[in-house]
Amino acid sequence: MLSRTGIDRSPIDVTSDEDALLLKSFVWADQTDRLERLDAAIAAVRADPPDLIQGDLADLLPGVLEGLAGSDALTLVWETAVLGYVAKERRQRLYDTVARYSEQRPIAFVQTRRASSGVIAHYALTLQLAPGVREEIAFATHHGDWLDWLAR
Repeated sequence: MLSRTGIDRSPIDVTSDEDALLLKSFVWADQTDRLERLDAAIAAVRADPPDLIQGDLADLLPGVLEGLAGSDALTLVWETAVLGYVAKERRQRLYDTVARYSEQRPIAFVQTRRASSGVIAHYALTLQLAPGVREEIAFATHHGDWLDWLAR
């Protein structure tokens, strides 16, 4: 079973014109390239919307992962920037959840974090395929203007 689920304290449902307009209002008016990318993303989500759950990700992620029990498909847990706004103990709870469920089935945890290679003006896209083992796979700006994959 393939599915997509988003967890947010105040999810914006871009299938709604009102919510799409709200989201677009957060983009600076002179950044037309970002608006174009956002319009394309909104169109993609409207064509195949994910399930949206309102609430705390540290509390709800275990239930979402439990709902996938019995599946041997790779589960992708994707986070960009939100954990920087989550208290340390809540962030650790999320990491512990991913580690615990990674022991039961394949989980790829992808997130952005400050680049550890000294490129502090940018972010690294990291991939974790095993508990506690993270690998930087790309560098990016915090607004996604560009993404440079690291050579492998």
